[in-house]
Amino acid sequence: MSPVVLPPQVAIGAFGKIQRLPRFVGDTDEVEAARIMPVSWGGDHRAVDGATMARFSNLWKKYIESPLSMMFTMR
Repeated sequence: MSPVVLPPQVAIGAFGKIQRLPRFVGDTDEVEAARIMPVSWGGDHRAVDGATMARFSNLWKKYIESPLSMMFTMR
């Protein structure tokens, strides 16, 4: 998936299918199933800085992983 920004858009996101994949747990050798969703962002660098897109992506990930935190920050 490759999101393409078309004028007059400034940014766009693409979301993939949620998959169950094996992942290691912490520092141990135990493996457990994790739900992974690929996300890709595209932005027009004339309007949006790459660092701004990275901060947005990290905040979006935090809200998806913990929806209650989003509710508490809303006013």
